[in-house]
This record gives sequence, structure tokens and C-alpha cells, in this order.
Amino acid sequence: MRSFVWVLALLIIAAGLWHDLTNGSLPHAAGNEGTKIEKESPPVHSLPYKKVKVGKGDTVLSILTTLHDGKLPADIESAIADFQELNDDIAPDSIQVGTTYLFPLYP
Repeated sequence: MRSFVWVLALLIIAAGLWHDLTNGSLPHAAGNEGTKIEKESPPVHSLPYKKVKVGKGDTVLSILTTLHDGKLPADIESAIADFQELNDDIAPDSIQVGTTYLFPLYP
């Protein structure tokens, strides 16, 4: 009887691990296909920018790095300050998946 309980417990744990690894344990927006970079907009603000829809797992710095072909030409503090200026002081750690934000473009 003890071995049956152990086998049952291991099966439950394995099923939970499988579910977490395949589906994830955090809720996500339906239909989200990752980062979608929209057409470049003319600058309305003092900085040139691009509208980007945030995808699952994206951060402000990862999107900025993608927009600049793998290398961010500004220091992190300036990039964060520029992001906040373009997005009404939204904190970089408060971005939401599926929401479109303005990301600064650097020469």
C-alpha cells in the first residue's frame, strides 16, 4: 500500500511539472504572438520613437536592443529616462503584455 501511495504522489508531481513546463504557470493574454513592431511614426515628442506592442517575456531593454540591432547606443539610465518621457512616466518594470508603447530611437 505504501508503494502505491508513493507512485501516486510521484505521478501527481510529474503531471504538475509537465503542465508547468508546457503551458506555464503564469496567465498570458490569448492570441499574443510575441513582440510586434509597428510602422515607424513621425516624432511628436522631442525624441524620435517607434511604437512597439510588448510581447510575453519582453523588457524595455530587450526591445530597445532589438530595435537597435543588438547594441544599445545610449546608456541604460538615459534609455529608461527617454522611455518614461515618451510614455507619460510609466516605469519600465510596469509594462504590460499586449500594450503598445513608444520606444526611443537613437542614431
